[in-house]
Formats: sequence, structure tokens, C-alpha cells
Amino acid sequence: MKIKYSDGRAVEALLLSRTESTLRGAVEGAGDVMEFSQINGTWVSADCEPVRIEFDWLRHDRKPAISEADCCCSPELAARLIHSLFTGSSEDGMEGDAVCNEEFGLAGSSGMLGTESTAARVPRCRPC
Repeated sequence: MKIKYSDGRAVEALLLSRTESTLRGAVEGAGDVMEFSQINGTWVSADCEPVRIEFDWLRHDRKPAISEADCCCSPELAARLIHSLFTGSSEDGMEGDAVCNEEFGLAGSSGMLGTESTAARVPRCRPC
């Protein structure tokens, strides 16, 4: 948790215990456990100084959620990945191209599914 004082200071603390109206925390370098009381909705230190307590699970600085756009790839990469799935290989041009070409209706092509000439005919992820 983070403890923010009214003068701008902020310290990280480890929550040791909490009830509805009190909490105790350990701050690295501090000799004693810090105790805070909640009075009329405001956390107050043992020195009667108002503080704001931010619990880690309630912090607003979380990383943004991953969107669908973050996961889109180029048609060329999608074609190479699909090719790898059907051929069981992770390298371009490996054996098994004929099976893959037949599966996608590309009989007679060079086997390079990631090329522009064949990528348009290969099923791929939804365009972004």
C-alpha cells in the first residue's frame, strides 16, 4: 500500500492488519509499525496527521488492458503462422508445402504462403 501525507510525502508500506477503523503497516527503515485510524472516512496517523492510503489492488496506475488492435498482425505474418500450423514446421519452405498448398487450394504455387502473390488467397485473421 502507499501512504500519502498532506505535505506531499509518500511511502510504500506493507499492510500487516486492518479492521474497519484501524490499520497497521510496516515501512522499510521505520523502527516501529505505523498505525492509522479512520475517523469520519479519513485515515489519520498516530500523530493526528490526515493521510491518504492507496491499496495496491485499488491503484489507478494499472497498465491499460490489452485491446484487439494490440494483437493484430500483418497478413504476411498470419499466412506464415498458418503455414507453420499446417506443416508442423517453424521455417519457411520446409517439406509439407504441397499439403498446405492443397489444403488452401493453392496447387502449383511456389509454397511460399507469406508472399504477396499467395497471401491474399490464404485464409487469415480478420483485417484490422
